[in-house]
Amino acid sequence: MTGMTDFERDLRAALSEAHAAAAEPTGLADRLVETATSGSSQPRLSDLRRSPRWLPPVLAAAAVLLVAVATGAVVTSTRADRQHPTRPTPTPGLTAPLIAPASLLDVRELGFHVEPGTDIVLTDSWEIDPDRQSTSIKVVGDGYTDVFVAVYYQGRSPDLPSIGPGEALTVNGVAGTYAEKTSVDRDSWEGRITWQYAPNSSAVVSARGAGAPPSDLRDKLLTAAGALRSGGPVMRVPVRFGTVPASLPSPAKAHDVSVSFTDGTWLWWLSVDDVSIWATSRVSGECLGSEGQPQTDEFTFRGFRGCDVAGERIGLHRGNADVFVDYGPHPGLSKEDMKRVLADLTVASDDPTTWFDLKTALGG
Repeated sequence: MTGMTDFERDLRAALSEAHAAAAEPTGLADRLVETATSGSSQPRLSDLRRSPRWLPPVLAAAAVLLVAVATGAVVTSTRADRQHPTRPTPTPGLTAPLIAPASLLDVRELGFHVEPGTDIVLTDSWEIDPDRQSTSIKVVGDGYTDVFVAVYYQGRSPDLPSIGPGEALTVNGVAGTYAEKTSVDRDSWEGRITWQYAPNSSAVVSARGAGAPPSDLRDKLLTAAGALRSGGPVMRVPVRFGTVPASLPSPAKAHDVSVSFTDGTWLWWLSVDDVSIWATSRVSGECLGSEGQPQTDEFTFRGFRGCDVAGERIGLHRGNADVFVDYGPHPGLSKEDMKRVLADLTVASDDPTTWFDLKTALGG
């Protein structure tokens, strides 16, 4: 018989204690030790049926055996885990370029997101236009600063005016540029970080305001830039189109859509050609033009109170939202058809979980 391991010696000692009151049936300890060391989880039933009087000590031995086997399994599993190589930490930041969609109907999710943190307050605001996807956040530090985040499609370069000489820095290990400008005569300031996050693909974080700039403006913008990650949430909008007369541009051909959701109120905006259709849950009692012009007409359409600002805007008060068409560049469009579009809109509640995905909203 070969030499016993420490494991086998401990197990045989435990068996001896369990059978101290009686002699061991021939070969029982050897069979139990063999069972434990061979990987079996239980002794053979034929070994337990020899004599009823051996049942209590054998059960005790079996209990010891199960503990030993379980302990050995844990040790084996732990050792196996230790042999697994540590997975590398994913590289932070944007990792893949955004590809411009052929249509907004092809867009289900934003192509990026901002990682939340103690210094970052996220918002439910976003926008898609032909060149980029964007959102706005607040960064905490020397007060709150509103920061605009834009990620450009591959091949679409930011067309931004110069705001002064740039300072080299890095964003998640990628070279970038910081620039800041204070305008004394206009009592305003602006800061911006620009970097190329992928081949021929740029991203920009920026902020602007009145008075003196925050003392930590550079740090805030760098915090925002460093929190960008690839992949984003499903985009949902609070309004869904119904019937759209052929005389009006199809919403499925829209090139710009945005949602701003702040303090429980939302603003939705859709642009197709030179016509904008928009809605807001911040209801009011009158229509005003883009430059504050007063309404020139009131009407009722399908039970909704409506208003008109001559040659520019027509709207309906839908109860939980005001909805409008801005048709200024196309004064020849049918006002009756625009009223139909606004009356046929489905307006969701203020709860974003009830909103519509973009394809459904645009009638795709």
